[in-house]
Amino acid sequence: MSSDTSKTALNDKERLEFALDATATGFWSYDRSTDTFDVDRRMQALLGMTGKALVTKNEWLEALSPTDALVFSAFLNAASRGEASSDDLELRFRRFDMGPDRWLALRAKSMPQQDGAEIVGTARDISDVRLHHEQVHVLMREVTHRSKNLLAIIQAMARQTVKDSLTAADFERRFSARLRGLSFSHEILAAQDWRGASLIDLAHGHLSAMIEQHGERVSITGPAIFIRPEAAQNIGLALNELTSNAMRFGALSGPAGRVAVEWSLEADQSGEPRWLHVLWNEFGGLAIEPPLRQGFGHKVMERVVARALDGIANMTFAPTGLQWSLRIPLHHLMIEDDV
Repeated sequence: MSSDTSKTALNDKERLEFALDATATGFWSYDRSTDTFDVDRRMQALLGMTGKALVTKNEWLEALSPTDALVFSAFLNAASRGEASSDDLELRFRRFDMGPDRWLALRAKSMPQQDGAEIVGTARDISDVRLHHEQVHVLMREVTHRSKNLLAIIQAMARQTVKDSLTAADFERRFSARLRGLSFSHEILAAQDWRGASLIDLAHGHLSAMIEQHGERVSITGPAIFIRPEAAQNIGLALNELTSNAMRFGALSGPAGRVAVEWSLEADQSGEPRWLHVLWNEFGGLAIEPPLRQGFGHKVMERVVARALDGIANMTFAPTGLQWSLRIPLHHLMIEDDV
């Protein structure tokens, strides 16, 4: 009989050990009379301890921030009164082996009939969960920030487009085209998790209507360059306005005009790359003259984009066609590690 009982107890212990291993759950107990923690091998691994089963209360609390140490002391006092923790207490521990800090979820309760002298508890590593939550929090703040910027851009678009439009139908056409352009830039950025965008993809996307209608009369050349979200959004605005202008009034409004878009890296006097230079050239179109008033598109190409990107923009109404150039500092490009 005693042999069967011993065998059953051993099996139960083995099951418990297996369950704790499977869930990576550490076990610890606290002796109030000696102010020490007894930790099992799993708890030792979580805390970065080697061959040390006993930890003093001071050592334990020193592994926590002052605020977390106060919270954990209150947690122990509640457990000593027999109040089981219904929710995990999540604390950030500095490991004893100086490894990366770990977030642990703790639960505890005083042993029955021990008058609160011994408290037992468990701990689980939730570092990955906490990291995920922090990343989501950062992402939500970024989404909020970008949403505010996007709404500000749309409001500016609406105000300026109203000024430039003669009728409600004209406003709808202009405003819808600008929203589509802005939406396309955002689609490209979203596909790259808002890290940035390929300048080639950005140009081909915004010039797609011209390419479909005029084919070889449109050329796009330049090295493979990735630009940051702010640059992609603003250059996209300019390309959208330039495309619309070329098809309605510029080189592609006639039968023989051409549009060439190119970009390159420009060096300073020392030979070090300093600028990204984007150039838009129209050739062989109808004769053009500077507009009598500056609409939204003109302001975007001449001032808004350059100001947003700490750059320099120039627009020339040459007899051969519109010329627009933009130079922006290289810090608006994505480095290889970002791509």
